[in-house]
Amino acid sequence: MSDPPLIEPTFLFSQHSLNTYLRCPRRFLLKYIDRQPWPMPEDEEPRAYEEHLRRGRVLHQWLARAHLGLEMEAIVAACDDALLQKWWQAAQKFDREELPSGLREAELPVVVPLGDYRLYARYDYLALDPEGEAVIVDWKTLEVRPSLDILRTRVQTRVYLYTLVAAGHVFTEGPSIRPERASMLYWFANFPDEPATIRYSSQAYQRDGQALRRLVAEIASLPREAFAMTGDTRLCGRCNYRSLCERDASPVVPGVDWLDEDVDFSLELDEVQEVEY
Repeated sequence: MSDPPLIEPTFLFSQHSLNTYLRCPRRFLLKYIDRQPWPMPEDEEPRAYEEHLRRGRVLHQWLARAHLGLEMEAIVAACDDALLQKWWQAAQKFDREELPSGLREAELPVVVPLGDYRLYARYDYLALDPEGEAVIVDWKTLEVRPSLDILRTRVQTRVYLYTLVAAGHVFTEGPSIRPERASMLYWFANFPDEPATIRYSSQAYQRDGQALRRLVAEIASLPREAFAMTGDTRLCGRCNYRSLCERDASPVVPGVDWLDEDVDFSLELDEVQEVEY
């Protein structure tokens, strides 16, 4: 009798889990299949990195509350974190009036089918006009600004733009979103005057759909022993699982592990509108 599959049909993938698998299959196994609690870090580097992520979460929360019309002045003034204050002030100069105004939503979750599985995304900010432009805005607190080429090919860009088009008729309550009218805008808190915009296309939409379906099928087909540790120990530097792997990490190189900055929100699936085809 064969062992049951590690990943059942309807398993929920996300840009976080897919990116984790591509960087280290064993980390994917521990985090998303075994649900292994992270052990305590062995040095201060992971602690410092977790503090950086905490700041990012707070900034996201502030921006989402401001979108809802909540008064933020007293909350921000009460914060004694100078860097958070700096990021907030920079974000106030971001011109949202240049974005489409038909629909504007912050922290918007969506789930779309992906072969036998499901794909989850959560947009920091979505602005669109039905039958017009649709823009995903993503707030980043990266210490290093990635190049446009890296941003264009990263997992988050491809997942977010793909799900935007796939779920377009849900957001517009009718007409589909043409891939050529979809784009993703990265805004960097440490580089507020250097945003980056990635435009989509029908060719990219077809390519990403095929590539994502192949990737999740590959992951779902693997036996437990095939989820191997990464060969690039630089990626272990800020991984709290590395003590379980009994691995000494190579020195962290600025920019190498920037993808791990993504704020991995807990999935609140009761709030998610799932797309039907």
